[in-house]
Amino acid sequence: MQKINKEEISNIALELFSSKGYNNVTINDICDACEITKPTFYKYAGSKDELILDLYDRTIHDITTDTYRFLQADSHYEQLVIIFCSLMKDTMKFGPDLFSQMMISNLNENHHSFDMRGNLTQLAVMMINKAQQAHEINNMNDPHVLYSSLAYTFSGYEFVWCMNNGHTNYADDFFTSMNAILNVKEELRDIYKKYMEE
Repeated sequence: MQKINKEEISNIALELFSSKGYNNVTINDICDACEITKPTFYKYAGSKDELILDLYDRTIHDITTDTYRFLQADSHYEQLVIIFCSLMKDTMKFGPDLFSQMMISNLNENHHSFDMRGNLTQLAVMMINKAQQAHEINNMNDPHVLYSSLAYTFSGYEFVWCMNNGHTNYADDFFTSMNAILNVKEELRDIYKKYMEE
């Protein structure tokens, strides 16, 4: 048996969930792949659900610690687009099956997976404020309110994407709404396409 921690178990489980589907993977499958016993699994992970409840936290950590990518942007609005593209690309990478399970788990008991994260909220609010000052967006309402509107709009499109098993125009639909909510300058409205293609 190898020395292991929750992050390693989670990473191995995510690979299994992605290849076989969440409901087709048992705790025994995870234990076998990790070369651990069931008691070790329960010591670190607790349940299958616990392994997927922090999917956003991983992405948000990557976004807020990799400031280099924001420095490459030509506008504050583009920086904001990078945040939502990163969230969306990770959502798509993990797939509708995992995100559906995360939603179901949170509907059964609020695990706060979809709560606003302070560090990301502060970053996004600052970008919206600077984009307003630079006249990149024309909606001059409170940046906190605008960010909340965008975050909940994002969750709504994500929910629809999951319900349709990934068969929607998730990116186009969300960014069309984002452009409308913020009243974005015409020349910046399609900037998301370059980040979604990366």
